[in-house]
Amino acid sequence: MNQEISNPQEMLATIVTQEETLRLQRFTAQDGWQLGLAARELAIAHGGSVAVDVTIGNVQVFRCTVGMATPNNARWIRRKTNVVMDSWKSSLRVMLELQQSGRTMAEFGWSNEDFVLSGGGFPLHVLGMGVVGAITLSGLPQTHDHQLAVDALAAVLGVKVPSILA
Repeated sequence: MNQEISNPQEMLATIVTQEETLRLQRFTAQDGWQLGLAARELAIAHGGSVAVDVTIGNVQVFRCTVGMATPNNARWIRRKTNVVMDSWKSSLRVMLELQQSGRTMAEFGWSNEDFVLSGGGFPLHVLGMGVVGAITLSGLPQTHDHQLAVDALAAVLGVKVPSILA
């Protein structure tokens, strides 16, 4: 198990609560821009190098880097976003569920080229519609990528959610 994840069952329960709480009434490209800006500000405050992406469907509505993000971060974002869009769950949740069940990406038809089991992708779930997009971060430790995405979405929605880092 990953060193930064000391209690995977507890973390998984927290992530499920986050996903159930962070549901949107609507989500437009302008909302995506605002979410991206919120994530950027949190990334600056956090420190480190990170890339931030907000995608609706297959349309990227926000992308920026903070610090010295690398081209590799873009590949990680694409692969994390693919996990979110295929599963309608956060990429960290999927990673934990697969590790705990003993299942593999191959069982879902996921290749290492297009999918990755790593935290940082979080679903944009619109009530009555389902998952319409994802906010995805890459560059920090995976739990920090995940939590920063959650914190940005919670800030935009004006709600509080438990942290996996607490």
